[in-house]
Amino acid sequence: MHRRDRIIAKIMLLIFVLWAGISTGQTTDATLRALDEYIEKARQDWEIPGVAVGIVKDDALIFAKGYGVREMGKETRVDEHTLFAVASNTKAFTASMLGMLVDEGKLEWDDRVVDYIDDLQLYDPYVTREIDVRDLLTHRGGLPTFGGDHLWIGAPENSREEIMARLRFLKPTAPFRTRYQYQNLMFMVAGQIIPEITGKSWDDFILERIFEPLGMDESNSSILVLPEEDNVATPHEVVDGKRVPIAYDNVNGIAPAGGINSNIVDMAQWMRLHLGSGVYEGRQILSPEVIRDAHSIQFPLQVSDFNEDHFGTRFSGYGLGWSISDYRGYKMISHGGGLSGMISLQTLIPEENLGVIVLTNFAPNSLTRAVTYRILDAFLGEPEQDWSGVYLERRKQAELREQKNEEELLAQRVKGTRPSLPLKDYAGWYFDELSGEAEVRMEDGNLLFDYNPRHIGDLEHWHHDTFRVTWRHPIFDMAPKSFLTFYLDERGKVATLRIHFYDPICFQRNTETE
Repeated sequence: MHRRDRIIAKIMLLIFVLWAGISTGQTTDATLRALDEYIEKARQDWEIPGVAVGIVKDDALIFAKGYGVREMGKETRVDEHTLFAVASNTKAFTASMLGMLVDEGKLEWDDRVVDYIDDLQLYDPYVTREIDVRDLLTHRGGLPTFGGDHLWIGAPENSREEIMARLRFLKPTAPFRTRYQYQNLMFMVAGQIIPEITGKSWDDFILERIFEPLGMDESNSSILVLPEEDNVATPHEVVDGKRVPIAYDNVNGIAPAGGINSNIVDMAQWMRLHLGSGVYEGRQILSPEVIRDAHSIQFPLQVSDFNEDHFGTRFSGYGLGWSISDYRGYKMISHGGGLSGMISLQTLIPEENLGVIVLTNFAPNSLTRAVTYRILDAFLGEPEQDWSGVYLERRKQAELREQKNEEELLAQRVKGTRPSLPLKDYAGWYFDELSGEAEVRMEDGNLLFDYNPRHIGDLEHWHHDTFRVTWRHPIFDMAPKSFLTFYLDERGKVATLRIHFYDPICFQRNTETE
C-alpha cells in the first residue's frame, strides 16, 4: 500500500470511529430519554412516593435521576443525592470487608468462626464448633429464614453483643449446610469478626476502608446520623389501607446485615469497584480473587418457573453477599434490600460493564425489578417489554391468592366456641429464652399482645383458645395478621402462648411477676 493510500485509510478509519461514537452517543441519549419516561410512569402506576435510579456503564455514571418526592404531602423532590436505606445491599459490603482481611492474610473464608469469636454459641454444639466464615455469608447455617429478626426490629436497645448472646436459643430448622435459609443474624456475626481481628468496629472499618477510598462521602452506617442530613427519603407503608410515612427501622443491632444508608451517586462508585474487578480510579481496593469468590455461586438454588420462562434463566445461586444468576445469557450479579418502607436493588452485568441501582421509599414493591429489567433490556439490545405491567399483574394475582387464603381460613374457623377462661385470666407476662419478655394485657375491654413497638397487636377471639392478632404497626414482609394460641396446664391455668412472627415462638407464662 502506498503512503497516500495508508493516509487515506487512516482518515477513513478516524471518520468511521467518530461517526460510530456520535451514533452511539445519540442512541444512548435516545435510550435514556425513553427510560426516563418509562420510570416516571411506572412510579405513578405503583403509587410510590419517591424513586432514584442510577446507571453505570464502562466505569462511568451515565444516568442519575430522582423521581417523585421524599415524603408524601411535602414538595421536597428526590434527586441523585437523596439518601435511602439500602438495607440488605449492605451484606455485599460486609463480605467485601472480610475479603480485605483475606487479601491481607488475616482471614480465610473457611476459617472457623469460633477461632475469632470464642464466646459464640449456637443451639447445636457441633454447628458452633464447625461453622465457618463462608457459612455465615451464604445462608447455609441451618437457622430459619428471618429467624430472630424480632430481636432487632422494634428493639434498638438490643446491641450486637446482646443479640449474639441469644443465638444459642435460636433453634435450627434445617441440617447444617443443607438448605439456603436467608439469615440476617449470621451476617451480623460475620461483621463482628472484624473488630476481633482489627480492633476497629464494623462501622469504623467500613468508613475507613470503603466509604472514604470510594468517595462515598454522603453514605453512613446508622440512622442515628440521618437527623443531621438534609436530603433524606422518608419510608412509607400501607397502614389501615392508606399509604403513609413511617419511621425508619433502627438496624444498628444488625448493621452488618442491613445498616447502610446511601444514594445512587455513592452506590455507583461501589458498583464501579465490583465491575472493575476490585480496582477503583486506578487503585486496587480488593483483589480479583476476592471479587471472583464473591461473584461465584457458593450455594446453588433452584431456578423459579417465572425466571426460566421470562428471562431464560439457567442457573441461580448465592455468592458471598450477592445473588448470582443469568439474564438472557449474561451472568448477572445482584442483591435486593428491604426494610420497613424501603426497597432497593443493585444489579451488575460484568460482561457488559453495566450496573443499575434502584432505590425506593415504599414497601413492598416490585418496581425495583421492573425498572432494572427494562434498563438491562435496553442496554443488552433486547426487545422492549413492559416489566412494570408484568409485575403489577403478578401483584394482582398474589392479592387474589391472599383473598382466597383468607376465605379458606374463615371457612375452617370453628363457630360457636368461646375462650376457656375470662379474658382477664389470659393477661400477664410471658417469657422466652430467645425473645425475652412479652405482655398480654387488657385494653378497652379486649386483649392486647405487646412484645415491642413493631410487634404489638390487638387480639380478636378466633375459636377455642386461639386469637387473631392484627398488628398495629405491620412489617412489610410479615403477615399483617397472625394467630396466637393459649395453652392451659392441668390446673386449667394459662401455661404458654404460641404466636407467629416470621416463625412460631412459644412464650412461657411468668408467674413470678404476677
